[in-house]
Amino acid sequence: MDLTFLFVQRGVGFTLGLLLFYTTLKLLNALKNKEIAMSMVFLHKKRVINLFGLLVMSTLITFITGLVYVFLGNSIIVELLLDLNALILLMFTFFLQKLMRGV
Repeated sequence: MDLTFLFVQRGVGFTLGLLLFYTTLKLLNALKNKEIAMSMVFLHKKRVINLFGLLVMSTLITFITGLVYVFLGNSIIVELLLDLNALILLMFTFFLQKLMRGV
């Protein structure tokens, strides 16, 4: 059961990584026009604060993942935390992309 769960977790992590890479490329395409990007950031201050909150959450989860890896060494918990971190970063890039498009 442990190996199956770990394999599924790695598959989910790989899929989230690919989605994160794809949304980052789409975000870079949206950021090509820097003037529009800067105006969107200043027009939507509350949304930018929420995006910053997502980055802070991702940073804290990265720190907690490191602590769990060093002190507990439980690979299943580490995989779950890494998948959660990838999901939060995916949400960040998706919402930032929506912000840059003006939606």
